[in-house]
Amino acid sequence: MGRNLPAPVPCKVCGDKSYGKHYGVYCCDGCSCFFKRSIRKNVFYSCISGDGRCVVDKARRNWCPYCRLQRCFAVEMNVSAVQEERGPRKPKFFEEKIFSITNRNIFTSQHSQTSEKIAHIFLMTIKHLRKNSGFGLLSYNSQNKILGQTWSSIFVLRLAQCKEMHENIFSFLKYPITYVRSMKLEVLEQDLLENILLCRAELLEDSKQAFLAEYLQEMAMEALFLRNTENKKRFLKIISCLNILYRCDPNEVYLKLFKPIIGNVTMESIIATI
Repeated sequence: MGRNLPAPVPCKVCGDKSYGKHYGVYCCDGCSCFFKRSIRKNVFYSCISGDGRCVVDKARRNWCPYCRLQRCFAVEMNVSAVQEERGPRKPKFFEEKIFSITNRNIFTSQHSQTSEKIAHIFLMTIKHLRKNSGFGLLSYNSQNKILGQTWSSIFVLRLAQCKEMHENIFSFLKYPITYVRSMKLEVLEQDLLENILLCRAELLEDSKQAFLAEYLQEMAMEALFLRNTENKKRFLKIISCLNILYRCDPNEVYLKLFKPIIGNVTMESIIATI
């Protein structure tokens, strides 16, 4: 390894700047470190989209570690070179550090798994919404405009349904998640709530699209009301979810959950690629 080029060339993995070869391939420092870490720790990843075809570029290289590693293999990064870097066994006095190092590795592994789950939930949420019986009828551009301003609300709504996620990670979202879970929403109720949450005519400039969004929202509201005609208190509680979800600060959600995964890439640009 080493910097041996007078001018950078594109990283074979993500297209970022590379100043030299790492493990037999011209790649950036980020992809080099990722590859080394993955091989040394023998990490098992799963594709967040489930199809193994996620885009791996400078902006989205941290989005799906599975596809990033597959890309490393595709450009023939040398696995044995990583293994050969392992030095001789450490003297005995290093053994006292094993416990702290092991704990740190466990934390890193748990953090990686959590990031992977967060990315997967978000990806599948957007994909599902684009096929939603109501919201999915809006144009792709209209969907992007609305999702660009409401993504945090809809993400938290979906996140609340994932009981296996460790609550400590989302302590700042404890109230909205607890409230949504207490409703025990049925599949149809959640679908209707998503339509009410997303079909926001005031967020659209195109008058025809705005009219359609308003119509879809009204239809969803009416369907939800009719479903709960014998339990109006429940209907009002479900509607109360809207205000609670709207108050989820997108900047806070981005900084605490997504920036560690995608860096400075905006959520709007991520949404536009899904």
